[in-house]
Amino acid sequence: MGISVDAFVQAFVADIQGAEGDTSRLVTTPSGLGPEGMVEAMFHPSVARAAIPMLADFMAPEDSIYYDAIFGAYYGQAAIRAWLVPAMAEIEFIEFVPTAEPVVMDDGMGGTWLDEWQMVMSLDGQQIPLSRGVSVRRWRDGWLNWACDVYDTGVFRQPPPAEVAIDGAAPPPELPPVPQVDWATDTSVVPSLLVDPRRTAGPFHDSDSVYFHPIGGELRGRTAIERWLGDLAEDTGVYEPLGPVVSNGTTFVQEWKRLSAGADGATVALRGTSVRRRVDGLTTYAADYFDTAAPGLPG
Repeated sequence: MGISVDAFVQAFVADIQGAEGDTSRLVTTPSGLGPEGMVEAMFHPSVARAAIPMLADFMAPEDSIYYDAIFGAYYGQAAIRAWLVPAMAEIEFIEFVPTAEPVVMDDGMGGTWLDEWQMVMSLDGQQIPLSRGVSVRRWRDGWLNWACDVYDTGVFRQPPPAEVAIDGAAPPPELPPVPQVDWATDTSVVPSLLVDPRRTAGPFHDSDSVYFHPIGGELRGRTAIERWLGDLAEDTGVYEPLGPVVSNGTTFVQEWKRLSAGADGATVALRGTSVRRRVDGLTTYAADYFDTAAPGLPG
């Protein structure tokens, strides 16, 4: 029997106290929590900002990957922690506000944990919304072996709007270039090319439906959503799965990549995650997350 969440949190808080920023920490024994317990522990009121080192603790020591839309991929718990803990400490002024309840789904190999959120920047007493994003994490044999945060980095890759610029403040440090990627297509579950994920929502509810798109924004109702999707009908990109379609019967998630030809003829890769929610056979919620600053492919 695994450890209780309360007991785990109590031991973790005592162990990490005063060392939340320690990037040399390495955890080699599984927590004893399943994916549902990990979610509960991360949101435990006693944990607060220590949820970041806790997440690093949950990553498998060696066979794990964390992909971030800005910084690219990190492999293994040590590398993940060395990037994740200081990176999150530098943006303490940004909150990640949930836009839906976390969902844990049985994917046949362990569990998939889905989080959707909105970045909100606190500045001079104002709450300024930034990108919306999605996190997918996979649990295998006591560890998280995959974590991926997808969001639009475009807002971070340009000078801030005048209304949020701080007089006399130094400009923010330049972001790294969009990461080079070499994502492997998962053909173990879906042996063929993925249908454009925007076409997989099924019929939308006439009025009680909402669709989020990084460029199109938030659209409501079947008529507006289908009009937008119709305008995208000329998309010639090729979509390939980066994991299985995971579902609990009402919530669906699919990770994917889109390959297309750029203006110079070079192949452009775009990494995305699609979420769908259905009630009585009708889609009431759909979201396609991707980065408008598309990463490049290895040369």
